Amino acid sequence: MVRLWGLTVLLDEWMEGNTGTAWSGAGLLFLSFLVVLGLWLIDPKDR
Repeated sequence: MVRLWGLTVLLDEWMEGNTGTAWSGAGLLFLSFLVVLGLWLIDPKDR
């Protein structure tokens, strides 16, 4: 849910022309995704 809100904020920044903020936020969202994916792969019994 938080990532969806973050994506909404990033799109708003992009549409306002703040591309630097949008790209850095996109990087943080991608990093967040990688952390969650890594945690998911570490604990296979949780699936």
